[in-house]
Amino acid sequence: MAVCFVPVFANEIEEDYLDIAANYCVIGDYQSAMDYLDKILEINPNNKQVVDLKKGLAHVIAQDKKSFVTSVNPMIKQAHEYKRVGNEKKEVESLFAGAQEKNAYLAYYYLGNFYRDNNNFLKAIDSYNAALSVKPDFAQAYLAAALTLYDVGRYQAVINPIDKYLTFNPNDDLAYAVKSRAEFELGLLEESKKDNDKAIELNNCPEYQFDRAKILYKLEDFSGAKTIFSELLPDIQTSKTYEYMGLCDFAMKNYMSALMNIDKALILSDDDVYLQNKYNEIKAILESNNDGT
Repeated sequence: MAVCFVPVFANEIEEDYLDIAANYCVIGDYQSAMDYLDKILEINPNNKQVVDLKKGLAHVIAQDKKSFVTSVNPMIKQAHEYKRVGNEKKEVESLFAGAQEKNAYLAYYYLGNFYRDNNNFLKAIDSYNAALSVKPDFAQAYLAAALTLYDVGRYQAVINPIDKYLTFNPNDDLAYAVKSRAEFELGLLEESKKDNDKAIELNNCPEYQFDRAKILYKLEDFSGAKTIFSELLPDIQTSKTYEYMGLCDFAMKNYMSALMNIDKALILSDDDVYLQNKYNEIKAILESNNDGT
């Protein structure tokens, strides 16, 4: 099962640790991956996904204690050592050297991760594509490419690599969630809802429920959307949550509740002009209604 991927809402430290653990798993350094999963549980002992991941990883470690990367591409292990000490120049040099070796796809994959971490998204996509040209069945590169394409707003281009990834991992909630979000941005609301339903079926987490509420709002089911947003407040108490609640209220002409929710959104936002204008608009409606009574 994949982790929920919503950078706006996820605990950033947990997300970073999980990314590191995933990277270690790909190269076969399972013990280091386990160490980072333990770090997550120190922060959030109730993270059931990480507990389940640890159980699966323990099974893998019991069967294979040999580092995969040592046998197929030791330059990647060297690159990780340079990454650990913060030497990016040597890290990249090691990865380029690894790209000249037999199992180059791993080096290209980690080059993609390096470029993505440094916001060089075009080079990241090129690197993931290079990994796939060497090893077309390397599923992780399809997912990484799709996530990067989503980051840069190329939503139509997300669909193909996600679909290919799902042929290898048909029960990955993250893949369905990302596909749903891309479809949402493309205005494909029914398709987005279907893939969101699948993601929730696999992993009913707050982030995916937030996606569902957004879809319902766009489908003009304002009451259903408002209910979900309200239920999510203990987990996702952000400006965006209150904004959507206020917009649902506004659409249902519940102007007093709309004003209060937009006010809360304003408090949590950073001088949002749109929210201020919406607040003024709702306030004017309320004042006009009062004048007419």
